[in-house]
Amino acid sequence: MFELPRIRPLSEDRDIDFVITLAGGRRAHENSDRKDTRNSDYLLGRSVIELKLLDEERLEKPEAQAKIGSLFGALQPDRPVVVIDPTVIEQSDRYAYATIMQGPIRGAVRSARAQLKQSRKEIGEDIVTVLFVVNNGFTALTHEELLNHVVSRARNDTDEIDAVVVAGCYLHGDGFDTYALWPIDYMSIHEERPFIEFDALRSAWNELANRHMTEFVRGEHGLTAAKEAQTDIVFEWEGRVFVKPAIPIGSESKFFGARRPRLNRLPFERVKHVAFTVPRLSPVEYRRVRPALRDEPLLESLDTWNDHVEEALSHSTPLRPVVAIDVSRGTWEAWKRRNPGCTGLDSLRAAANVRYGVEASKLVHAAKELHSGIVVPRRYIAVVIELIGQDENNDVSRIGVCTGEDVEWIVLNARVPHFGALALAAAHALHLGLPNIFWAHDLRYAWV
Repeated sequence: MFELPRIRPLSEDRDIDFVITLAGGRRAHENSDRKDTRNSDYLLGRSVIELKLLDEERLEKPEAQAKIGSLFGALQPDRPVVVIDPTVIEQSDRYAYATIMQGPIRGAVRSARAQLKQSRKEIGEDIVTVLFVVNNGFTALTHEELLNHVVSRARNDTDEIDAVVVAGCYLHGDGFDTYALWPIDYMSIHEERPFIEFDALRSAWNELANRHMTEFVRGEHGLTAAKEAQTDIVFEWEGRVFVKPAIPIGSESKFFGARRPRLNRLPFERVKHVAFTVPRLSPVEYRRVRPALRDEPLLESLDTWNDHVEEALSHSTPLRPVVAIDVSRGTWEAWKRRNPGCTGLDSLRAAANVRYGVEASKLVHAAKELHSGIVVPRRYIAVVIELIGQDENNDVSRIGVCTGEDVEWIVLNARVPHFGALALAAAHALHLGLPNIFWAHDLRYAWV
């Protein structure tokens, strides 16, 4: 578990008023709360500015989750964990995605249109109307995506907005390193009415960033530090998990190295049992074991026992394989001496289970990372783990038998992290008699 940094969210009175005042502007109407008609927030030079703070996370809304789940779930029908990545979908689906994500933006533009229109009516037709959108919690969109959405809506929905300014504070951290990005961008909607005061506004915004982060470093945000560094957005819909991975920090950590800490990290020692075992007896070992278990009906003959083994193996599944383990009389007797309370056929099964654990552990610890130039045997078990975001619980793995250039997949789209996947691969390796496991990480959606 790692603790992410937190800062105070921006507020209109404390922060945006500071920016406008520093830029040389003021409140458009000091008594706006007592006016019957709603109008804009600020005056800066010959520009009137309407502020919209986006405080809510769109993908935390149930109606948005249902729409996103329906869209991306249909595109990835066989995956238990669905990654919300608009860059990999068709153009028509991207339009549908944009429509879903633009819900709060449409509302902001609609409201701003009416307020800016009223301000132009009251102040004068020659003023420049500016929509100032500050991202204060809508982390599902990058700054660039938000800017594009706001500009698109402003151009398509109204003639009352002359310019758009989009800004935000984007906090990233891993428990050791902390990064804060404070972008601010201006886009003209009507070129004939430029927002000439933007440079002053940008300079004041940068001063706010310096002030805010100085307060953060000094620990002055205290209990108001409710805004956490960006995390994965995760929700469940119709029995599946949907993940919008946090934006990667993008550089190697000076403290953690190439792999930052993740939630729910599962070491090999804590991997739950992934296989069932059944003791397998050679003709020689059957003759040695049979006298000690002569009252067991399943050991009436070697054929009877082999039929039992085959019956057990028939219940094997890719995610819960059944593995036949060779057991000798000597191995069994040694186990019984250490565990005198277990007798009969149960002791034979337990001895097989212990031996399986030893052999599987050897395979897991001997597994090698597959990389360019490595020499591999002609046939081996291949494991690919997709690292998805900040939580190992959302990783997806596949396991197969690689022969030359061909891979026959045994397990596809299993919600299993690194060591869980290697443990499952070891079970299949023992079942198939393959002594080598090679693994690789798919880092496309990794938090690095």
